[in-house]
Amino acid sequence: MAERLSLQELADELNVSTSTISRVMNDKPGVGEKTRNRVLKAIKKYNYVSNSSARSLKTSKTGNIALLSRKRKERLISADYFQRSIIYIERELRKRSYHTIAMSLDDEEMENSSDLLMLKEKRVDGFIIRGPAIKPKFILDLKNSGLPVVLFGNELKQTEIDCVVCQDRKGTYNITKHLIEHGHKKILFLSGPEGWYTTDERKAGYSDALKEAGLTSRIINMTDTTIDTGKTFFKEAIKNTHPEITAVVAVNDSTAIGVLDEARCLGIKVPEDIAVVGFDDITWASLSYPPLTTVHAFLEEMGKITISRLLDLLEDPNLHPAKHIITTSLVIRKSCGC
Repeated sequence: MAERLSLQELADELNVSTSTISRVMNDKPGVGEKTRNRVLKAIKKYNYVSNSSARSLKTSKTGNIALLSRKRKERLISADYFQRSIIYIERELRKRSYHTIAMSLDDEEMENSSDLLMLKEKRVDGFIIRGPAIKPKFILDLKNSGLPVVLFGNELKQTEIDCVVCQDRKGTYNITKHLIEHGHKKILFLSGPEGWYTTDERKAGYSDALKEAGLTSRIINMTDTTIDTGKTFFKEAIKNTHPEITAVVAVNDSTAIGVLDEARCLGIKVPEDIAVVGFDDITWASLSYPPLTTVHAFLEEMGKITISRLLDLLEDPNLHPAKHIITTSLVIRKSCGC
């Protein structure tokens, strides 16, 4: 086994600063591609991660796969977003004699990855990490442990890692263009936190459509993508910052449903006064009032490819990282009046 080095020893070995290694491990910009690759190769060679007690994760097969996501403080209306894929993942892994350990992590747990019991006791063979809210440092700590990692609905910006995503940018472009083609020119985009993969991609799709049509972008970055943030930020927009809008493109269905709820409270009719659209096509999208126009993400297909890739990595850990993009489709309902 390769010698294990401290952070400073690793920096000395590579003739770089400790801050350079830290930037690589946190998927931060400002490091050249050649240097980033040298650091990543050395991290793998010396089995280095930021917390020393996580350095010995690589072990014999356990038959367990960890399915990790961020713990969210939100209403349960959006809980089925990943449920469709989770059910498929669990069922298909069982067919292959694997068990699934599902965990929701808070920020403190993500800062101290090696404190997790299943990691301490070496209970897992690989990781599926769901959603854009998981911190890059946590992802790379797991990746650098030597166990296979596949991201579901997320991609790191600086570091190549296996991931499965949907057409976030194109899907949002299509639904925004649909509104424009039906006469809307003053369209607000309710975005999630900057830096989240889905947020940035969907925001870019909205901006693409507005730019193509020669229209002015109106973007609000929310602190989260929940019903409550949708209600709060829509109310602020319609009363103060953007009272002129005729349509809202929400970054996801939970946010859009929050907008529908707040619109009713404010006496605003949907779609007569304002059109509202979302993204994901959660179960509640068709049950909302009015039924929500949205972008359908094929989560079951994403789950299928995620499993396939993880199993490939278990067989051959040296496969080059791959990104899989799954198509989306528009679902037109009454909330856009089109």
